[in-house]
Amino acid sequence: MSGALTNVENPAETKTLYEKIGLLCEEVGFQAYVPHLYTDPVNNPDITPREVFDKDKHQVSISNLVIAYLGSLSFGVGMELAYAENNKIPIILLYETGKRISRFPRGIPTVIAEIQFHDCEDALNQLRKFLLKWKQ
Repeated sequence: MSGALTNVENPAETKTLYEKIGLLCEEVGFQAYVPHLYTDPVNNPDITPREVFDKDKHQVSISNLVIAYLGSLSFGVGMELAYAENNKIPIILLYETGKRISRFPRGIPTVIAEIQFHDCEDALNQLRKFLLKWKQ
């Protein structure tokens, strides 16, 4: 799971979305890594920027799939997407319907799906359908 953690408008709601996506992935048979459960900038201020970089980069490099929430701007998400693309890892992009998203991440060759959603439940339903189909 890749998503902004710094300067997010609704951090609790956003983190809940990430956690629900992680649980959904586990339910359909994937092992999920949800970064804020390990390196949250608020709950884990003692973890250095270098440690966060090393851990998140490693997690992306060993992934079979990256699910990225693009609803909040984030340098970290952009970097994680670049690492995923560089390692030929499939990417699913998630963002709210009507939100303007940069064409750059949308143009990454390893993007296998763009899911636009109305609310958390809609995002999870669409993602579940896609993951079950993709997993086959």
